Amino acid sequence: MTASTMAHKGVKNALAVLFWLAVWQVGAMLANRTLLLPLPTPVSTVQALGQLMGQGRFYLTVGASLLRIAVGFVLALLAGTLSALLCARSRVFAALTAPLLQLIRAIPVASFTILLFLWVRRSMLPSCVVFLTVYPLVWAHVESGIRALDGSLREMAKVFGMRGSELFRQITLPGLRPCFSAASAAGLGFAWKSGVAAEVICRSEMSLGSLLWAGKNAVDYDEVFALTLVIVLCSAALQALAKGLTKGGGGRDSV
Repeated sequence: MTASTMAHKGVKNALAVLFWLAVWQVGAMLANRTLLLPLPTPVSTVQALGQLMGQGRFYLTVGASLLRIAVGFVLALLAGTLSALLCARSRVFAALTAPLLQLIRAIPVASFTILLFLWVRRSMLPSCVVFLTVYPLVWAHVESGIRALDGSLREMAKVFGMRGSELFRQITLPGLRPCFSAASAAGLGFAWKSGVAAEVICRSEMSLGSLLWAGKNAVDYDEVFALTLVIVLCSAALQALAKGLTKGGGGRDSV
């Protein structure tokens, strides 16, 4: 993609965002004529965000939520990849764990949070919920990627003397990178949604979820909208980072 194409796409996206911000502003102004509790507008949301950003504790809270969610996400990546490798190597393991995978994917976040609340400390609960949400997604993506690998290409590489770590680095890893990248990007989105939802339900200390709950109780919906904006921006930034890292890895391999 050329620089001019990227610039044109950026301008189109910016105009689209400005259009919907204008729709939001006008819609809120019209609705607030009849509502006892006014809807937040883009201006009031930005003002609330500015107040939050002026507090040092806010940055510590964002960092604490990031850490909890990152722990669950990284553990889910490792466990999901290991489970996928075991499924690809053992039909018995795949058959035994298939119902477990479907069960984990079917249970909603709220149920996970309430059930885990009985046995897991409140500070660790969001990480556990993130793990259980992302783990089956990574497992399914990586397993499908392993099964889609070209077996004939591996056999040809073995004929030419490629073995062990070299075979994994030159053949297996490039083949798995697209599905692993997709799993990481999608998993980060689910991780943020499930992690913050768990923080709201269990009201973890020093968390974005607890701030959302406090804003709701105080009927301060400008702050609730501002916090939601922070959560969306953090999620988008992490997904862009994950895509950039995986693309960067692909570029090095292809040189």
